[in-house]
Amino acid sequence: MTDSLSTLWMILFLLAAGAAGYLFWQLRQQQGGLSPAEQARLHGYDELKAERDSERQRANELEKRLAAETARAAERDEAHKLARAETEKTFESLAQRALGASQQNFLTLAKETFEKHQQAAAGGVKELVAPVQEQFNKLSETIAKIEATRTADKSALGEQMRQIGEAMSQTQAVTGKLANALRAGPKTRGRWGEETLKNVLELSGLAARIDFHAEQSANDGDGGRVRPDVTIRLPGGRCIVVDSKVALSGYLDAMEATDDAARELLLKKHAQELRNHMRGLASKEYWRHIPSTADFVIMFVPGDNFLAAAFEQDQMLYQDAFKDRVVIIGPSNLFALAKTIAFGWRQEEIQANAEEIAKLGRELHARLLPLTKHLAALGDTIGKSVAHYNAFVSSFDTRVLVTAKKFRELGAAEGGDPQETPQIESQPRLPAPQAELDFGVGATPARLKRNG
Repeated sequence: MTDSLSTLWMILFLLAAGAAGYLFWQLRQQQGGLSPAEQARLHGYDELKAERDSERQRANELEKRLAAETARAAERDEAHKLARAETEKTFESLAQRALGASQQNFLTLAKETFEKHQQAAAGGVKELVAPVQEQFNKLSETIAKIEATRTADKSALGEQMRQIGEAMSQTQAVTGKLANALRAGPKTRGRWGEETLKNVLELSGLAARIDFHAEQSANDGDGGRVRPDVTIRLPGGRCIVVDSKVALSGYLDAMEATDDAARELLLKKHAQELRNHMRGLASKEYWRHIPSTADFVIMFVPGDNFLAAAFEQDQMLYQDAFKDRVVIIGPSNLFALAKTIAFGWRQEEIQANAEEIAKLGRELHARLLPLTKHLAALGDTIGKSVAHYNAFVSSFDTRVLVTAKKFRELGAAEGGDPQETPQIESQPRLPAPQAELDFGVGATPARLKRNG
C-alpha cells in the first residue's frame, strides 16, 4: 500500500511540474511584451519553479529511502517467520517427548495403584458396592417418577395450549363474523350502535323507561315524524336527545390496509363519513320538535377509537359540529355525562324525600298533641290507683293483720303468721306540660331551637 501511495504522489507531482513548465513556456513567449511588474512576477515564478524542483529531488530521495526501508522490513519479516517456524517445530518436538514420558509414568503408577487396591479389596467388593447399588436404585426410581410427572405435565400443558388455540380460533372467527356483519349491513351497524348506547346508559346508573326512553317519536311540523334513538330525562322536566351514528366501513378498511398511503386515504374517508352523519343529524333539528329538550343534540359514536381517528384527520370536525348544535361524544364521555345526570336524579330524590320527611314530621307532631293528653290522664289515674292501694295496705296491716296474729297466740292457728304487704312508694312520671309541646302545626327545627 505504501508503494501505491508513493507512485500516486510521484504521478501527481510530475503532472504539476509539467503544467508549471507549460505555463512557464507560455510566459517566456509573451515576455517580450511584458511590463516591469509582470517581469518581476515572472521572475518570482522562476524562483518558485526552482523551489519545486528542489522539493521534487527531496521527494525522490525520500522515496528511495522508503523503498530501502520497505525492503529491509520485508527481509526482517521473512527472517522472523523462519525463526518462528523453527521455534514451533522445536517446541512441538519437546512437547511430544514430555507427553510420552508423562503418559508412560502415569500408566506405570496407575497399574501399581490398581494392583495394590485390587489386592486390598479382594473379598470386600460386594460389601462396598451394595450401598452404592442401593442408592443407585433409589436414584433410578426417583428419576422415573420425575420423568412420569414431567410427561403428565407436558401432556396437560399441551392440552391447555390446544384449548387456548381453539379459543383464539373461535374468538377470531366470531370477530371476523362481527366485522363482516358490521361491514355488510347498515341496519346491523345501527342496531349495534343503539345497543351500545343503551348499555352505556344502564352502566352509568340510568334506568330504561324511567330515566331514558328509546325511540320516542314526535311531529316535525311538516307532517312527518322524528324518532331519536334515546331521550334522556333531566331533573326539572328537561331532556337531552341522543342519536347513535356508526361509520365503520372506512375505518375497517383502513385497519386492514397494508400501505400507509392507502390507510391515510381510508381514514380521511372515515372522517368524511362521520362529518356527513353530523350534518344529517343537525338538519333534523330535534330541539324544534321535541318539547322541553335542550337546544343541542348528542351524536354518539360507539367507539372512542373511531372518534379519535376521525378527529385526527379532520381537526375542525368537533368545532363545526358544535356550531351546528351537535355534540360528538364516545362511550367514555357519554358514560361521564350519564353518570352526572344520574347523580342529579339522586339529589332530586333526596330533596323530594327530605320534603316528605318534613311533611311526616309535621303530621307526627300534630298527632302527638292529643296523645299526650291521654297519657297524662292515664298517669293521673295510675297515681290515684297507687294511692288507693297504699291506703288499703295500711288499713289491712293495722286493722286486719294485727287481729289475725292473735289467733296464733291463742293456739287457734296453724302454720306461720301472715306476712305484711309492702306499699308502693314510686309514683308514675307524668308527661311534660301541654304548653311545652304545643308549638303548633308547621313548626321547624329552627323554630324549636328558638322556642327552647
